[in-house]
Amino acid sequence: MGRLDETGGFAFGPERRLKRRTDFLRVQSVGQRAMAAHFVLLVAAREPAGACARLGIVVTKKVGNSPERNRIKRLCRECFRTWPGLVPDGIDLVVIARDGAAELGLAEVRAEWERARPALLKRCTAVLGGAGKPPGRPR
Repeated sequence: MGRLDETGGFAFGPERRLKRRTDFLRVQSVGQRAMAAHFVLLVAAREPAGACARLGIVVTKKVGNSPERNRIKRLCRECFRTWPGLVPDGIDLVVIARDGAAELGLAEVRAEWERARPALLKRCTAVLGGAGKPPGRPR
């Protein structure tokens, strides 16, 4: 769960953000995917297990110009910040924006994530339950 800040709102401090390229690459290589209309949501277990969930956002130049890309990132951060139960603790979530995401508002982003949430939680359960196991087929 997110922690409350001094104003009673949910904080989105540095401990809740994916910043290093290696973290993004790890989630993209071993993470499991859930799809929304304008987003790809990737989840992977984080180290140390049980630490707060973190968010990373990828928005390429194909999606729009700089102000549009930054707006998408702000919307995704706000949706994640105000929805502390979106993913359980111990998860790294990478959101990849797809074409058309620039036209969405906060309510539309949340609605898309809400529709994708059952699949997202299923993937979270799989990566948390399978932490330490290599991805792929069971042998």
